[in-house]
Amino acid sequence: MIPFTSGMPGEPLPYLLHTDWMITIILFLCILGTTFAFSKEEKYLLQQLKASFNNRELSSMFDEVTTSDIHYKILLMLHSCVLLGFCFYYYYANHTPELFAQIPHIKILGGYTLSICLFIFLKSTLYRFINWVFFQKVKNSLWIASFFNLFIWLGVLMLPIVLVTIYFDISSQISLLMMGILIIFAKFSLFWICFSNFFEKIHGVFHLILYFCALEILPDLLFWKGIELANNNLILNF
Repeated sequence: MIPFTSGMPGEPLPYLLHTDWMITIILFLCILGTTFAFSKEEKYLLQQLKASFNNRELSSMFDEVTTSDIHYKILLMLHSCVLLGFCFYYYYANHTPELFAQIPHIKILGGYTLSICLFIFLKSTLYRFINWVFFQKVKNSLWIASFFNLFIWLGVLMLPIVLVTIYFDISSQISLLMMGILIIFAKFSLFWICFSNFFEKIHGVFHLILYFCALEILPDLLFWKGIELANNNLILNF
């Protein structure tokens, strides 16, 4: 009689995003929500984006904004937060793999997304307060609208990159490079809008320095450092 042997243990398959049904549902909802919003508000969103770069007075356009417009913009901003959460996921999956070996991937992605949502809310609140102190109401409204419009279009342009990265298994370095280029382009666009919108008199120089030192660069660095500290704490405690 041949003795029974247990054989060699197999290696577990690595976690892949495209095999996770929850990730598929999230991306499907992103595509569905973006398609629905643009089918209703494409003309309005394009006008807002164009007006931001043309430096026009948009008080009449703001008066025409309806509740449905706000709802669609909130939906698209949430979509952008989710896709930026994927950017953080891919970056730390390559640079901090020990974090993903201890905590479920969907929870990490959800944590990044919620953190980005909170960060964008706090940042826009800070913008409103600073501009309320130093500048006119129309300028303030134009700046906030431009900031949100760029954030929305960043998510729209990032969607195909995320889809290709997940379902066509392209190199994570290439996908991170493309995401980084989009984010840098958005930062330069904000710089140009800020310059053309506020750089008219001598106090505009102050606002330009204040914005890119205290309101843009510093908060982003603090947010990045906070994410890294949170990741290190999770690795130590789990």
